[in-house]
Amino acid sequence: MEGDGVVRTVEQEKSPVHTASHTGALLRIAQMAAALGDPPWTSRLSGLPEAVQRAVDMGDGIAAQVSQTEFRPVTHFVGGGPARATSYEGALKLREASHLVSAEGHDVEGILHGPLVSIQTGTPVVLIAQPGPSLERMKEVELALREIGATVLSFSVASGVDEVLAPIVNVVPLQWLAYHVSHKLGVDADSFRRDEPKYAAAQSRFTL
Repeated sequence: MEGDGVVRTVEQEKSPVHTASHTGALLRIAQMAAALGDPPWTSRLSGLPEAVQRAVDMGDGIAAQVSQTEFRPVTHFVGGGPARATSYEGALKLREASHLVSAEGHDVEGILHGPLVSIQTGTPVVLIAQPGPSLERMKEVELALREIGATVLSFSVASGVDEVLAPIVNVVPLQWLAYHVSHKLGVDADSFRRDEPKYAAAQSRFTL
């Protein structure tokens, strides 16, 4: 895409499980907001590359946790405030990278109003526990999950990053999680099931 109104993010990714482009798009949105207004977090934009690098460096540690966790049949992601969107993205990435796993994203309040009772002992739940107004409620959710015996994982790494900007950082460990789960289950994270005739035929019916 070229022309007026086109905002460049990153080079087109080859993988249909978009990772760098998601992070790049979020950064561009933050930069546009800073250029058009005067948000209180503008000065913190410059610290994002270092924060993202810390998240990228978590890959081996996340792989170790994945090796000890059973993610089937369903994995839940929970976040509050801006991390709500991160929980949805984490669930989407896991489903895209490994079709053998089902995943659901929840708002911190939403999971308490119903979905909690469907979580079983050993069910994996990934918490995006970002510092901010929702953090105390997230701690209550974690205590409830541990009472049930759920397998609780938390990869929030954006400490010191404004809550509004934190999704740019916090999504990276979830991308690692999706990759390592697919590797553990023997799924090609980049295939999008196009190597299977039925799914290849289905995807030929539309364009993205």
